Amino acid sequence: MTVGEEIFLQNARAILRDIGMPHLDWAHGAAVNIVRRSMNVRDRPTHHQQAFLEAEAPALLAYLETLAESGEIAAWRTLHARVRLHAEVLQESGMHPCARPRVAAIWHALPELAALGQLIIDRVAKKEGHAPYAEPVFFDVTTETSGDGEKGSAGKAGSATSHRPRPSPRLAFPTVTVTPTPAEEKALDLEDQKSDDDISSPVGPETQNGVTGPRPDGGLK
Repeated sequence: MTVGEEIFLQNARAILRDIGMPHLDWAHGAAVNIVRRSMNVRDRPTHHQQAFLEAEAPALLAYLETLAESGEIAAWRTLHARVRLHAEVLQESGMHPCARPRVAAIWHALPELAALGQLIIDRVAKKEGHAPYAEPVFFDVTTETSGDGEKGSAGKAGSATSHRPRPSPRLAFPTVTVTPTPAEEKALDLEDQKSDDDISSPVGPETQNGVTGPRPDGGLK
């Protein structure tokens, strides 16, 4: 293990302690820390962070790469908006008290971010005429848009859409149904995307039972 990888692992474990969930696999802390860094620097993961997501959560990598490729501050604001929504719900409900509640909100948002990334991968696969592959089938993803599906080029040079890693059960996110907001459709170049999935009524980041995502005990909501 290199020095950089050791620091990466230490930071991941520290994140889990900060959000009061040290019982989780360190991969969860690593994913949270990668998203947090990308939010702060407005850039895609690189080096060992990129390699980690390629192996463990390619859909999440596709999402972050697409935001970075957009080159627009507004694109990153959509990510901040999703995290902020979870932070507000956690604060109002008091369901996840911890030392760093905003970081905990990132963890709760991970399934939605990965679901959006899977939608990006599916779109690229449809354009290129091959079967999509990233995560195991954990996601129900839908959009409420119209068009012929020809526009967009997510993951042109993104590693998440060009590699075929074996999915990892360590980051097996729970099933969520996500409808991209108008701002996300623009930022992720999904404005004319039609979903071919057989899905019941779509919902946004918040459902009748609250924000979708894993429970603080590591289970499913």
